[in-house]
Amino acid sequence: MTEGRRCQVHLLDDRKLELLVQPKLLAKELLDLVASHFNLKEKEYFGIAFTDETGHLNWLQLDRRVLEHDFPKKSGPVVLYFCVRFYIESISYLKDNATIELFFLNAKSCIYKELIEVDSEVVFELAAYILQEAKGDFSSNEVVRNELKKLPALPTPALKEHPSLAYCEDRVIEHYKKLNGQTRGQAIVNYMSIVESLPTYGVHYYAVKDKQGIPWWLGLSYKGIFQYDYHDKVKPRKVSVYFSTKVWACHTCHSLSQGCDVHQILALIHVIFEGC
Repeated sequence: MTEGRRCQVHLLDDRKLELLVQPKLLAKELLDLVASHFNLKEKEYFGIAFTDETGHLNWLQLDRRVLEHDFPKKSGPVVLYFCVRFYIESISYLKDNATIELFFLNAKSCIYKELIEVDSEVVFELAAYILQEAKGDFSSNEVVRNELKKLPALPTPALKEHPSLAYCEDRVIEHYKKLNGQTRGQAIVNYMSIVESLPTYGVHYYAVKDKQGIPWWLGLSYKGIFQYDYHDKVKPRKVSVYFSTKVWACHTCHSLSQGCDVHQILALIHVIFEGC
């Protein structure tokens, strides 16, 4: 009998699942197993991914066996990530509280890991909502400063933009004091309403090159497919596929670099069209 392979699945609540994945286990079955740890009903928004040797996020294809995927050739367990794969315009469309909380955890993680571009002043406001969600109403400056050192609330770029950590903490405290009386649920909803307005939220970026070898970013989201300058992920240079309520507009995409997983992009495009 063929032995399985050890895998470590990182969850959105910072837990890690240690699993021995058997050769016949389908990715769909693994997703079902992980989703059961959250009593998750709306599994269709989530996926399990791994980071390849180029730094790109690769999603497990649900109809394939887990161990058939081209994982990085490293010793130790395969590291997998359970996270949001398919974004929507607003969490108000979600039906289950567990799904909303996971979208919140996913957004919080993406901002802290600098996967979403956020102005530092917005970061301070979002950090205040994180405190309100985790700790309730403001109690004292000292408590807030201690909590900010523990919580994933202040990404490094925001700290570097200002003269001191104390200044950043003071700005968060100003926002935090204004949130007194908000429930945990209200804090999550208000946090997400800000995040959902950010231009890089919900976009999967892939490195591509045009026929002249010039690098670009190809961004895939629920809004469509956009082409970005390599040093600007905020304002798209070109719309490759854009969806409105009446029409799909399509343009030919440039040739892709080896760093871009063509199969992943085609799969996402297929899902976008299926949803129309």
